[in-house]
Amino acid sequence: MLAFGCLILSTQTFASKYIYPQLSPKITANISVTPFTHCVDHVALIAHNLNDYAYLMGLYDDFVFDQTMRFLPVCLLPPMIVAEDRNDPLSTVATSSSKIKTAQLVQVQAQGNAFVSDAVMQLAHSDTYQVFIHELAHFAGFLDEYPMSAAAARFQCNIVRQAPNVIHASQLNENTSQPHPYVDIFVAQLNLRPSKSRNEYIGCGDHEQHIQRYLLHPNDFNFLRFFDVPYIPYLYQYLWQQQVLQGRTSQIITGKSS
Repeated sequence: MLAFGCLILSTQTFASKYIYPQLSPKITANISVTPFTHCVDHVALIAHNLNDYAYLMGLYDDFVFDQTMRFLPVCLLPPMIVAEDRNDPLSTVATSSSKIKTAQLVQVQAQGNAFVSDAVMQLAHSDTYQVFIHELAHFAGFLDEYPMSAAAARFQCNIVRQAPNVIHASQLNENTSQPHPYVDIFVAQLNLRPSKSRNEYIGCGDHEQHIQRYLLHPNDFNFLRFFDVPYIPYLYQYLWQQQVLQGRTSQIITGKSS
């Protein structure tokens, strides 16, 4: 049994060298992910009833004990119950957390799809912990990578030109007026492949205007491709950490959004 387990581990390690390409040595940025030492962003968990509270407490516990998320300088505040008839739960959060600046907010809806709007996340009781992690990445500006409707793709791809996992082809030009904060990393990754087509972000494809955008990590098992995949590429961990440390996240108190 032990030998079988070692074989699986060895096979996974060997395969990962080819499934997840390494960075080009030409890259100039210092790519390193370290455990965070303090919370930069705090996320409030808002419950309207005991069922919401129990659900959010489960997410809270999972996040606190999730060793794979030690790279992220984000902390969850323990769930708090706010009356459902309160039109503005933010004021309650601000009052109750006067010593802690709350950056983002998570609320629970009876049913429906999970989504993030600015600095507010909506979840349903049926959403798993991995769905929560997927949505949490949107606070840092990451765009979805799964197939979507044309209307949704147009909306998403026109939001910003600073998404950490997507770059416009024009931003690969040194003379661009809208530089991408991680252009060196994208250039290094694109240079690893003989054809850039594998990196093309099909969801953003605008064939009429010939606008091209590229994904950073074109792997089928990225957590942004599916809601239930726990694998977060090392590069994405680095970018997520940097987004938070550099203040490129949605902020609910100040009114800023990424």
